[in-house]
Amino acid sequence: MERMVADGRVVLTPRGQIRLKRYLSESSGQLSRILKSIPTAAHARELAFTSLFIPEFVSALGYADSETLYDVGAMHADVVLAPAVGARPWIVIEIKNRAAHLDDRSLRQLRTYMLELGSLFGVIIGSSQIAVDDGETVELLNLADLSDADTIGLLNRLARWAQSENEIKPGRVAIADLIAQVETASTNQDKGRSLEDLASLLFSDVPSLHCKYRNLNTRSSEIDLVIEYRGSKLNIPLFDELGRYCFIECKNWSSPVGVAPVRDFLGKLRKSKTQLGILFAKNGITGEGTGLDALREIQSAYDRDGTFLLVFSLADIKQVKDGADFIALLDQKSDNLRFDL
Repeated sequence: MERMVADGRVVLTPRGQIRLKRYLSESSGQLSRILKSIPTAAHARELAFTSLFIPEFVSALGYADSETLYDVGAMHADVVLAPAVGARPWIVIEIKNRAAHLDDRSLRQLRTYMLELGSLFGVIIGSSQIAVDDGETVELLNLADLSDADTIGLLNRLARWAQSENEIKPGRVAIADLIAQVETASTNQDKGRSLEDLASLLFSDVPSLHCKYRNLNTRSSEIDLVIEYRGSKLNIPLFDELGRYCFIECKNWSSPVGVAPVRDFLGKLRKSKTQLGILFAKNGITGEGTGLDALREIQSAYDRDGTFLLVFSLADIKQVKDGADFIALLDQKSDNLRFDL
C-alpha cells in the first residue's frame, strides 16, 4: 500500500473511500482479454459462466464487490451494478452465454428490466456478441471483431469512473436539473424527452411507484409513460382506490393544451379501463371562456364515469421538493377534481 501511494496509484474519493488508479490502456487491455475469452467458456451452464465471468468483467470496469448485486428486482435481473442495495442502478447485465446471436426478444427483455429498475445502461453478454443499450439506441458488437476503439468506447460508457457524470442526484437537486432542461430544450425531440424524464423522476422518487413502460406503442395509440403501483412499501390512497396503473401524457408546448389532446388522452384511458391519467403540460391547459375549454372537458369526464385526469404545469412542479411533496400535490389535485373546487 505504501508503494502504491508513493507511485500515485491510490486515490481517496471525497467520501474517504480508497480507489486504485488505473490507466485507460491497462483497463482496456484487461477488458479486451476478458471479452475475447467468452466464446471458450460459453458452453458452461449460466450460473457457472456468471460466477466465472462477472467478477472479472466488473473488476475490469472498476466496480467494487459491494456494487455488484445478483438476481435483482421482481423480474430477477441477472446482475446489476449499483451504489447500494435498493439504489437506482447504473447498469443491468443479462447473461445469454449460450445464445449464438442476440435477438430482438432478448433486447426487449433487457429494456423491460431497465425500465423496471430505472437503470441508465443495459448490457447483454452472449456467446459471440455483447449489446449495450443506453435507453435510446443499442450498440451490438461481435466479440471476434472487437477492436481497441470498441473496448475504449465500452469503458467510456460503462466504467465506474464514467458513472460520476451519471450519479442519481437526490430530491430537489435532480428535479431542478430536469426543470432547467425542460425550459431550455430547443428541438421537439429534446422537449418531449426532457419532460418525460422529469415525469419519470417524480414517480421513481416515490416508494411503491415505478415506470413500467415508456413510449408504449399499442395497436391504436402511443402512451408516453405507464406507471405501475405496488403498494407493499407505501400505501397511496388514490392508487388504492383507482387501481394498479396510471397513464402519463407529456406536452412540452409553448401554449396551453387545448381540448382536442385532452379528449384524445381521455379516450386512451377509457379504452384501457384505466381510471387515473396525469397530463404534464408545461403551460397548463385552456380554461373557461377560451373557446377551447379543456378544463371543462376534464370535469365532465369525471362527472360522467369517474375518470381522474390531473394536470401538472411546470409551475406546479417547481413547488415539488421530493416524492412526498409530489404525492401531496397529487392528492390535492384529485380533491379539486372530485369536489369541483
